[in-house]
Amino acid sequence: MSARKKAIGRSWGKTARSIYSLAYRIAWNQISPLRKREQPDISLRLHASIRQQLNGGATDPLFIATEAFKALGESEPGTLKPQES
Repeated sequence: MSARKKAIGRSWGKTARSIYSLAYRIAWNQISPLRKREQPDISLRLHASIRQQLNGGATDPLFIATEAFKALGESEPGTLKPQES
């Protein structure tokens, strides 16, 4: 990992961590238990999406959670998007 990436990771203050935590919780609670069981890596995908938005300058936890939720392919809370073959 480059020194720049390490510095960015350490530069997150309490505010960014609390925004991340709140956004993650909001999005996580909208994912169906079935999907959580079927896709064990979904937490990592959620994490990556939220981090990407925070690094891009997003600050509203609800907006971040909504965008992260959309990025997972969910159309509505608790629903699964049909898999494309």
